[in-house]
Amino acid sequence: MRKIYFILLGGFLLCACQKSSVDKKEEGLIRYKETVTINDVPPASLTFFEVSDSRCPEGVNCLVAGFAQVDLSLDGVTTEGRITNHVKMCIGCGEIVPDTLDYNFAGQGYRFILKSISPLTKPQTEVKKTDYAISLDIKKI
Repeated sequence: MRKIYFILLGGFLLCACQKSSVDKKEEGLIRYKETVTINDVPPASLTFFEVSDSRCPEGVNCLVAGFAQVDLSLDGVTTEGRITNHVKMCIGCGEIVPDTLDYNFAGQGYRFILKSISPLTKPQTEVKKTDYAISLDIKKI
C-alpha cells in the first residue's frame, strides 16, 4: 500500500513540475527545414518547412510593406497512431493568416507566436530559403 502512495506522490510531483513553455535551441531561432521537439510525452515535434517572403527590401520605399508567411509541420503520436498537421503563420497578413495561433495537437494545447522571420530582404539580392530562420514562441496552454 505504501508503494502506491509513493507512486501517486511521484506522479503528482512530475505533473506539478511541468513547464508551460517549450525549450528550443539557445539562440531561440528555428532554421529552415529544422525540427524541434515541442513535447516529450506524447512525443510531438515541429518543423519549419516552407517560407514565402514578399516584404519590402531594406532601404527601399514601398507603397505596401508586404508579408512573410511560413508553413510549419507538426508531427506526433497519439493512441490512434502517427499524425501530421500543417500550420500556416504570417507576419504582415493581418487577420487572414495570423502571427499568433492557439492550436490543439496530439491532446495538448499550444500557443504559437511568430515573432520574426529573418533575414530581411535587400535590394537586388536573392535570399536562399536555407538562409531563413524564424523566432517562434511556443507555450503549452
